[in-house]
Amino acid sequence: MSDFVVCDFKIDYKGDKATEWVLLAPSGEAFERTKTWHRIKDIRPPENSDRADSMSHKFKVARWAVIGPKYEAWLRKEDIPEDGTPIAAWAGVSVEQASHLRAMGIKTVEGVRDMGEGVFARLPFPNARQLPKLAAAFLASISDAEKDRELTEMRERMAAMEEMLAEQGAVKRGPGRPKKEAEAA
Repeated sequence: MSDFVVCDFKIDYKGDKATEWVLLAPSGEAFERTKTWHRIKDIRPPENSDRADSMSHKFKVARWAVIGPKYEAWLRKEDIPEDGTPIAAWAGVSVEQASHLRAMGIKTVEGVRDMGEGVFARLPFPNARQLPKLAAAFLASISDAEKDRELTEMRERMAAMEEMLAEQGAVKRGPGRPKKEAEAA
């Protein structure tokens, strides 16, 4: 997950000139306090750059990897894709609570997990302080299930490799240097 959240896009018109903007905010506690608009033309990495090895170019490319798909979806007038697990996939909040969280800019379970004291103090429903803990437990259960799946897959591959090694060991030695015990005789 990136250290910033894409909040919105807009176009400003001055005469016949249009400027496209993206609203970015840091993820976590400072989300509500620190939102900044950036011109798309300034944050999109140049296609042909003689400075492709520079850190600033690599930063722009990494940032655009997050912003780019959302920008393209916005241009096509589609819903902007989320990073993380959508709140709708979590049964830890009601539909009304989820819509209130989305209105505050928190659209994923990871966002609920990372929200700070100031955010859940403004939530108008009971036990709001428990939401980050519940979200963290939900995400841990998802990652545990993924680990279990990977472990099962690795065990199956290891068993297949052990079978292959056993078959290799059953193959008789071909021509070449004789075994050491045969040399001693």
